[in-house]
Amino acid sequence: MLHLEQKWRSQLPTQSGGSKRTKVSATRAYSSSSNPNTLLADEPSVDSPVRPQGSKKSKRKGKEKAKMSEDLSEKKSSVVKKLSLMEDIKYVREKELMDREKEREEERAHRAKIMAMKEKGLQIQAAMKEQELQTQTAMKEQELQTQMYIKEIEINAKEREMERMAKERKREIDMQIFNADTSTMSEKRRALHEIACEKIIAKWFT
Repeated sequence: MLHLEQKWRSQLPTQSGGSKRTKVSATRAYSSSSNPNTLLADEPSVDSPVRPQGSKKSKRKGKEKAKMSEDLSEKKSSVVKKLSLMEDIKYVREKELMDREKEREEERAHRAKIMAMKEKGLQIQAAMKEQELQTQTAMKEQELQTQMYIKEIEINAKEREMERMAKERKREIDMQIFNADTSTMSEKRRALHEIACEKIIAKWFT
């Protein structure tokens, strides 16, 4: 401050009558008149010294620098926050994609499991159907064999019955011959009857 006041005082006109150049305007024009009251043409008069603005300007520049630094810090912080937010969004999206892919894989595995179970069920049903068909076929074959056996038995029984009836008929005939009245027979016929009776006795009673 002392340096600035001394510099300012050196620019003021002296009280002596000597010639002194004096700064009288912002256009940096000087007066070379020995009369300190003489002014250059078209220049405003200087009534009193102006206080130097160096300290305020310096403070203002300091404040402006501080504000610029603060603004830059805020911008940097905003950029960092935006980048962090972008990274978070990217991470969330990647996680969502991974979760969706995992869900798709689980769904595919579930569908494959269901398809395998259905396939196995169809195989079991086919095996059961085949076994049922085989059982039905075996039962039909058994039934057919049974029917054939029964029919054969019936046929044999009928044949035996017919044989028995034929034999019984022959026996009745033989018994009629055996019990025939011989009193009215001739000698020759009686002899033949005796031979026939011997054969009947040998056939039915021995």
